[in-house]
Amino acid sequence: MKKMQREYKVIDFPPLTDDEKSMLENLKNMPDSEINLSDIPESTTDNGGFYYFQSLKLPKTSIHTKIDNDTLEWLKKAGKGYQSRLNNVLRWARLNNCPIAMM
Repeated sequence: MKKMQREYKVIDFPPLTDDEKSMLENLKNMPDSEINLSDIPESTTDNGGFYYFQSLKLPKTSIHTKIDNDTLEWLKKAGKGYQSRLNNVLRWARLNNCPIAMM
């Protein structure tokens, strides 16, 4: 069986402006206790590293599958992008060693 080679393409973000570079340098030199984090959510290990994965363009394969209506409603509740959320849930399960068992 031929092993499939993965190809990852990093999103080409625009270069930082001089102001952004200056702000990052100031933050780098500032003690953590002085950085105001009140306007951003706390990063925890519960996010499964999705911030990193969202910056990659991973190869995708189209499939056809059936999903329970209540699960689909739950995924769509947050708005547009339910397929990406489904993929993130599956990735989180895989990376966190969730067992796969027939019910």
